[in-house]
Amino acid sequence: KETEGRTSLLGFVGAPFTLVAYAVEGAANRHCIHTKTMMTRNPQLLHAALNHIADAIGLYACYQIESGAQVIQFFESWAHHLGPTQFATYAKPYADRAMQYVRERHPEVPVMYYANGGSSYLDKQRDMNCDVISLDWACDMRLARQTLGEERVVQGNVDPTVLLGSEQQIASAVRDCISKAGGRGHILNLGHGVLQGTPEEAVRTFVQAAKEIPLTQ
Repeated sequence: KETEGRTSLLGFVGAPFTLVAYAVEGAANRHCIHTKTMMTRNPQLLHAALNHIADAIGLYACYQIESGAQVIQFFESWAHHLGPTQFATYAKPYADRAMQYVRERHPEVPVMYYANGGSSYLDKQRDMNCDVISLDWACDMRLARQTLGEERVVQGNVDPTVLLGSEQQIASAVRDCISKAGGRGHILNLGHGVLQGTPEEAVRTFVQAAKEIPLTQ
């Protein structure tokens, strides 16, 4: 009700692998050691947990939509713990399952997927069951678009630390990102969240720089 008619309202959920890993580890873990040990010693249990939580996440995402969210983003915050084969086995199928649930129930709502640190296996994300692939800051936007295909809508991927720089540096990074994206099928954003300590004025500069770039560029 507070945002109605003034701005878009984005919902977000953790992706299945990330939430299961948090549950298994009990806290942030540099190596995700308990979860990755489970992959080799008891993969059946890990798959069972992923199945269970994928359904719950899909349901929760729909609840957000039914409460007013106009877009849903799935965050695979711990994708950087996974290699390509592990991603394809333990993350992708369950994220796809949860996102499919949302898309079937609310086909009018765009679904985004973000794998933090997952840019080393973008080829595995080409056919993800979502409308938009969000890119982390560690990949080149032009190469990412080539890998994912020109028809795939992408979001990102300016390095968040750029916002600690000057106005000129921020504006330059915005122009570079938009240029490499090719001018279509691209939602400008950072390649991760706004870092603590980032001046609010820098965020305003980032947004303003985007608004000032001609649509034909």
